[in-house]
Amino acid sequence: MKKALFFAALIISAFVVVAYGVHDKRFMVEKQGPDVFEQMTPSAATEVALAEEVIAKRMAYRKELEKIKSFYEQSGNQLKLEWVNKELASLDSAPRYRYIIQAEVAGDKLVAKDSIPRANILYDDALDIYKHTNIIFPVPVFVSKKKMQRSLNKCNELIRDYPASDKIDDAAYLAGEIHEFFKDYSIAVLYYKRAFQWDPQTPYPARYRAAKLLDYELFERDQALQLYRESLQKEIEYLNDDTVKLIRQRVDELTAAPKSVTIK
Repeated sequence: MKKALFFAALIISAFVVVAYGVHDKRFMVEKQGPDVFEQMTPSAATEVALAEEVIAKRMAYRKELEKIKSFYEQSGNQLKLEWVNKELASLDSAPRYRYIIQAEVAGDKLVAKDSIPRANILYDDALDIYKHTNIIFPVPVFVSKKKMQRSLNKCNELIRDYPASDKIDDAAYLAGEIHEFFKDYSIAVLYYKRAFQWDPQTPYPARYRAAKLLDYELFERDQALQLYRESLQKEIEYLNDDTVKLIRQRVDELTAAPKSVTIK
C-alpha cells in the first residue's frame, strides 16, 4: 500500500511539473533570435558602423598580441615568443582595408563654396605632407607610404568634416593622386570624378586623369572617351600642348577603330 501511494505521489508531482513548470523559465527552451546581420539594412550608416567595428577589433587583437609577447619576453619562453612574433609579422603583412571610401560616402551632390579656415589649414597640411613624401639623396629615390597615408587621411577628414568647404575639390584631386600612387585605380577615378562634380570649374585636369586610368588601367573605354572629350572642352587651360595633342590622338583612335592602340 505504501509503495502504491509513493508511486501515485511521484506521478502527481511529475504532472504538476509538466502542467505548471513549463511557464517557469527554468523549463523553457528559448528560441535563438535572428542573426544581427539579418536585421541590418544595407545603408551607408550601417556600413560605417561595421567598418569602424572591424578597425577597432583589429586594433584590439594587435594589442592583445603585444601583451602576450611582453609576457613571453619576461618569462623567457623563446618558443612561444617566436610564435607570437610570427603571428604579428603575418598580421603586418596581411592587407588591411578601411572599407569606407569618403568620396563614396559623401556622394556627388556636394558643392565647393565656402571659405572655412579650419578646412584651409587641413588642406595646406595635406598638401605639405604630400610634397615631402620623397626622400632626396640628392634626387627622389624613395616615397614614404606613411606620409602618403597621412596626407590622404587629412583629405578625407576635410571632406567628412567640412563638406561645404571650397577646398573639397582640391582635397578630392589630391586624394585621387594618392590612390593612383597606391594603384587603387578605381578609387582614384572616383576621387577625380568628385573633384569636378563638386566644382565643375575645379582648377585641375581631373577629367583627364580619370579618363587615362579608365582607358589604360580599367579598360572602360566608353567612359574614358567621354571624359577625354570633356577634358578638351573644360580643362584645356590646365593641360600642356603635348598632353592636348595626345588626348586628341587618343580620341581619334577610340572613335575610329574597335581595337585601339594603347599609346601613353
